[in-house]
Amino acid sequence: MKLLTAAAVIFFFLLAGTCFAADIDGKWVSERKMERDGQAFTIKQTLELKAEGSKLTGTVTVVFGDMEPMKSAIRDGKVDGNKFSFVTVASTPNGEFKMAYEGTVEGDTLKGSSTREGGQSRPFEAQRSK
Repeated sequence: MKLLTAAAVIFFFLLAGTCFAADIDGKWVSERKMERDGQAFTIKQTLELKAEGSKLTGTVTVVFGDMEPMKSAIRDGKVDGNKFSFVTVASTPNGEFKMAYEGTVEGDTLKGSSTREGGQSRPFEAQRSK
């Protein structure tokens, strides 16, 4: 009987942990306006995310203005409740471009920051694409 009770308690806590995990799976889109050298342009990021337990996988596609899209696979992706973090590395003509992302899932919105290696952190907000 004690074994059955212990198994039921463990099952409850495992089930509760999955119930409280945020739904991060899907496509998310972020757009940000910037100005550089007197020229205004939009940076669009499309995040395609999939959580498997605490592991986060997927891709991030970035478009700077009218340039060709740069798609990068997510590395070291983690999900813990409504918190997430991951790294992307894109190959560019100027070398590798590494970005670290971290934030939270708040319903149909991702809120967080992205930090370029050796650069400053910038806030971002992405909306779930339906």
